[in-house]
Amino acid sequence: MSFQIRYDSQKRVVRILLYGEATYANRVEAVRQLVAKYGHLEPLRVFADVRRVTTMSMTLEEQQRYGAYLGEIPALNGARVAILNRAELNTTAVMRNKARDGGLVLHSFLTERAAMKWLTSAAEVPS
Repeated sequence: MSFQIRYDSQKRVVRILLYGEATYANRVEAVRQLVAKYGHLEPLRVFADVRRVTTMSMTLEEQQRYGAYLGEIPALNGARVAILNRAELNTTAVMRNKARDGGLVLHSFLTERAAMKWLTSAAEVPS
């Protein structure tokens, strides 16, 4: 799996595009880079587009471990995270449940418009 991370300064949203084969190592690296570059933002708003993930190669145990890892990252505490999935291949369900156990709520959406509307209105925009 490859990824791209960009910051939309107008909407104050970090956009991460994930594509290709999803592996544990690649997903951890994507989040590591996201947090290193943008973890200081308050509020941290993340739009994760996983519609181009073609293969989920993570085992159930890796998905659970990754979700738990997300819930333990201090920079993600209080973050707003919207995930854009394809209806036919949801690559985040197990991870969302484990992240929630750690206090991080990841919301899934089927349209970019709905995800962005929620992200830009769910938390107060800093002045």
